[in-house]
Order: sequence, then C-alpha cells, then structure tokens
Amino acid sequence: MYLESGRDLFRGAMILISAALAYWVDLVAGLALAVFVGVMTLQSVFTDWCPADLLLKPMGLKKKLEHKK
Repeated sequence: MYLESGRDLFRGAMILISAALAYWVDLVAGLALAVFVGVMTLQSVFTDWCPADLLLKPMGLKKKLEHKK
C-alpha cells in the first residue's frame, strides 16, 4: 500500500468514527472531529502533507513514484 492510499484509508476511518461519535456520544464532538478531518484534507491538497503521515510513514508506507513525461 502506498502513502496516498493509507491517507485515504485513515481519512475514511476518521469520518466513520466521527459519525459514530456524533450519533452515540456527543453531536458537537462528532461534528468537530469531522470538521477537523475536512480542514486537514483541504490543507493536504495544497501542501502535500497530512498529519496522518506521522503515523503512516513509520509503518513503512512510501509515496508513489511520479511518472516523468
């Protein structure tokens, strides 16, 4: 698995956790987590860095090699 796929997997899991948190525990906490995930997703588009990289890189995930034209 590549780093980009790991980010997508982590992001999806966090969104599902935030939905469960909002439903079963506290609506505000669940929505706050969902907003945090959304903001981090937006910033990762512009910076090509995500806080999830701090967990995924030590697990051995590498970036995909980009094809040169």
